[in-house]
Amino acid sequence: MGACGQPASAAAVAARIDGAPLLAFSVESSWCMARAADPDAQRSATLELLIANRLLAGEARKRFGEAALWAGQRVGFAREVSIDDQLVSTLRSLYGKEMESDLRQLPGVGLDSLLRPTPPLSDAELDAVFGKPGALRLDLSLGEAQLAQASKLVLLRFGKPGGGEGSISLADVARRQNVQGRVALFARERDFMQRQARLQVASWYVLDWSVRRFGAASVADLRRVLADQGDVQAMMRLHGLGDDQHAGSRLLDTLAGQVGAGQVRAYYARRREDFVRIERVRARHIRLPDEAAARRVAAALAGGADFAALARRHSIAPDAGGGGSLGWVRHESQAGSKPGWLAQLLFTQAPGQVSAPVRSPAGPGRHAPWEIVLVEERVQGYQAADSEAVRYVASRALAREMAAAQLTALRAGLLRKARVEITRAGMAGEGPA
Repeated sequence: MGACGQPASAAAVAARIDGAPLLAFSVESSWCMARAADPDAQRSATLELLIANRLLAGEARKRFGEAALWAGQRVGFAREVSIDDQLVSTLRSLYGKEMESDLRQLPGVGLDSLLRPTPPLSDAELDAVFGKPGALRLDLSLGEAQLAQASKLVLLRFGKPGGGEGSISLADVARRQNVQGRVALFARERDFMQRQARLQVASWYVLDWSVRRFGAASVADLRRVLADQGDVQAMMRLHGLGDDQHAGSRLLDTLAGQVGAGQVRAYYARRREDFVRIERVRARHIRLPDEAAARRVAAALAGGADFAALARRHSIAPDAGGGGSLGWVRHESQAGSKPGWLAQLLFTQAPGQVSAPVRSPAGPGRHAPWEIVLVEERVQGYQAADSEAVRYVASRALAREMAAAQLTALRAGLLRKARVEITRAGMAGEGPA
């Protein structure tokens, strides 16, 4: 391999994993992407990650199956579409300048020079795929018969740089949509169809250019690397790990249910500062009958007027005579009770700062006064060690630690059992396998 993003030998093998090759092109491309996020990223660490991902992805598919790994994708893009899009994005990111340079050499300059005039689809042709417009539909997916019909309808034709002609059919576009895209298709949005067809031509060019430059095997290997990465991330989500730790995970629920009271107490002792809360606040408020009055009082306060004096003069609350004093407001007035909405508002305010006017909650058609609050003093405390909030947070955190430990052990075990051979290209990043 040469400089980052410029492989000298795309077909070189960096490693063999249980006999199957991992190409140096994939390692180099992945390393380049890693360095874009972290300039200090090491190529050896990238190679190690790709090997581990290959093994973990295989284990994930064996244990869970693709259906479980990618459950919930009905409203998103299909797995294959997501991987293809990521592949195109990666190749464009790494080699986009060279692709653009080659495009400028084409007659007419640019991708548009490849496009051919294509007649728009008629209403009758769209009816044959989507049915008559206006019909109530609970399912916006296309069946095999509909897709077969859609495959006969060409949205866009284009010339290939090496000669010949290609086309994008309505079926090509339909297969690559998420739920929002399918809604647009069934709504007969022709502009949307054309934009999607043009995007697919652009993606085709990226893949075609890359295959001509690096070979089909290299591009296919990079695609597999990205698929491995996606499967590993999906397995992490099933374990309650990864980017969205608030997403549901049955495995995490099971592990959290196994956490005992002693473990929760120990976690609380180690992480007590994570459970700081506002114990009580000393505060004042001004209750106004409507928004206009609230705005006038807020303007006076912004101009430096005394809060208590304005409360005595304008507040419609029973405590107006005391300058709107609420005294000390505790987080919980009694065990297990939740603070009311006004108390919750107080707990969000920084001491010494007057709040903006806030409309109090009220049902439809009911009068709702406005409140302005001032927190004069705030006392911090800790959530009770035996509270439900502590138990929930601690058990989920400990469950994530257990899930992460399971994955770490699985990764180590797979690496021990696998037959992994690092080639000269893998170690040095250059030269043939």
